[in-house]
Amino acid sequence: MNSFTRRIKIRGLMKNGKIEKDFTTGPIFKQMLLFFLPLLLTNVLQLVFNTADIAVLGALVGDNAVAAVGSTSSLVNLLTGFFIGLAIGVNVVVSRHLGNHDEEGAKRVIGMSILLSLIFGFVLVFVGWFGSRFFLTLMKSDENVIDLSTTYLQVYFLGVPLVMLYNFLAAIMRAAGDSKRPLIYLMIGGVVNVGLNIFFVTVLKMTVEGVAIATVVAQGIAAALCLIQLLRAKGSVQLKFKYIRFYKKDLLDVLRIGVPSGIQSALFSFSNVTIQSSINQFGNVAMAGVSYAQQIEAYVYTSMNAVSVAIMTFISQNYGAKNKERIKRTILYGTILTSVVGIVLGLISAVVCQPLVGVLAENKEVVAIAFNRILIVGLPYFLCGTMEIATYSMRGLGKSFTGMIISLIGACILRVIWVSVVNAISPNITLIYLSYPVSWIVTTAVGFAVLLPMVKKLTFEAEEK
Repeated sequence: MNSFTRRIKIRGLMKNGKIEKDFTTGPIFKQMLLFFLPLLLTNVLQLVFNTADIAVLGALVGDNAVAAVGSTSSLVNLLTGFFIGLAIGVNVVVSRHLGNHDEEGAKRVIGMSILLSLIFGFVLVFVGWFGSRFFLTLMKSDENVIDLSTTYLQVYFLGVPLVMLYNFLAAIMRAAGDSKRPLIYLMIGGVVNVGLNIFFVTVLKMTVEGVAIATVVAQGIAAALCLIQLLRAKGSVQLKFKYIRFYKKDLLDVLRIGVPSGIQSALFSFSNVTIQSSINQFGNVAMAGVSYAQQIEAYVYTSMNAVSVAIMTFISQNYGAKNKERIKRTILYGTILTSVVGIVLGLISAVVCQPLVGVLAENKEVVAIAFNRILIVGLPYFLCGTMEIATYSMRGLGKSFTGMIISLIGACILRVIWVSVVNAISPNITLIYLSYPVSWIVTTAVGFAVLLPMVKKLTFEAEEK
């Protein structure tokens, strides 16, 4: 093997398709940054799908269309969050097999995950198509936009099996240490998404249904490219048709980690749906303002979430390799990195909010509502990042149920109680926003109070072995 080929192999980009990377040795922080940055860009690119929808609708259709799409995000996350959480179980179990050099085990989980993603996707088609208006009615969606919101959701959920497939396939590739290819594939889909948005709205005169179709097509392209890559890959992460079936032990391992993660995601979304329902009562102007703010906040959150996913993969591989010291250092570096990212992007979001929303929104009150939300939720968003470091670390350690319970109490029940009390005393949109930073502080404190002794105990057990 010549030196050029050797360098290519190290980067995981050999023509033979081998993409696994070993995170159990080498400089942690450097590896984390190299793995995190493509993850960050991938997450941001996914948000571009939604932002492109909002921008095209705001510029070419109007604030009602923006409110219709924006107000569905919490419901979409609620219905899809549980199943996407199961993809986290796939990530963790594949990472462990790779860390333990168990190629056969990794192939089994990869094959099984294809079935899981498609089954869950078609379940969501049924739920989304027949339940969209019912759920929006429960959320007290404004009567001026509920028809548009229902149309958007129904079209979106027809294509959700492709969304599920991409999430599961991307989780597999990231478990193997490949965060670059999902980025490239999503980038290709993103270009298509933007082009189709403009085409459907300006040429075909569609509104929300056009941007829903464009988003699904883009995700489908990314999923197809991931599938092709795994079929062509060499080594432990190669997808072979003979493995596309269920394996009892591997399924239980995935469910043991993935189900609590999915429940946690769904509970977060449920609390957000509760908050969105409270916001909806303030009318479509408030809904539009919050929708714009949420689009900006999403970039802050997804950037921090990329750190959480990165450390989960690192911890999972090192747990499989029983490398306790690297687990401890990964948690430390991850906490520092997510705090810096959250603080910097939170400040940037406050600076760009008014000029950015002012370009897209027709109503100045919409701009004011968006800015007020950013000040209360966007600036302290780094607290959400530190909260997730604790829960994602627990997932990597296989303690997903513990993380779920902490999140249930701190970030879900607390929010619902907070909003219920505010609405009972005197509905106030600013006080409703405060439920976010308060819940982040509580959950972060409890999360690390549980995680640190957990890691210490793990260290002792590893030394005994």
